[in-house]
Amino acid sequence: MNGMEPPARSLTGTKPVGVGRGELLAVVRRLAGAPDLATFWRGRDLVAVARAADLAAAMPVLDKECGEPVLAALVMGELGVSLEATAARLGIHERQVSRWRESAEAGRG
Repeated sequence: MNGMEPPARSLTGTKPVGVGRGELLAVVRRLAGAPDLATFWRGRDLVAVARAADLAAAMPVLDKECGEPVLAALVMGELGVSLEATAARLGIHERQVSRWRESAEAGRG
């Protein structure tokens, strides 16, 4: 690119600008209520959830029974990923993502 640095990728192509993989995992831990340095917490693979929220990474298999897709949707919402992009990434309907996010907001309030 003529010696120029490539432009930062948008939310449609990668994680938000300025959010590193360690920061993604920190957001996952905070929303899951997990301790620092945890990679698994209460049956959830926190690294897989962080990879799901990283739109540039390969999509991992998430365990529906322990709520990994819900946690991934909440993390993506926290990072500003749209309902549409979240639903497409997780392979679920936008309305379900909206319900999960609304429920989490109600629980915080």
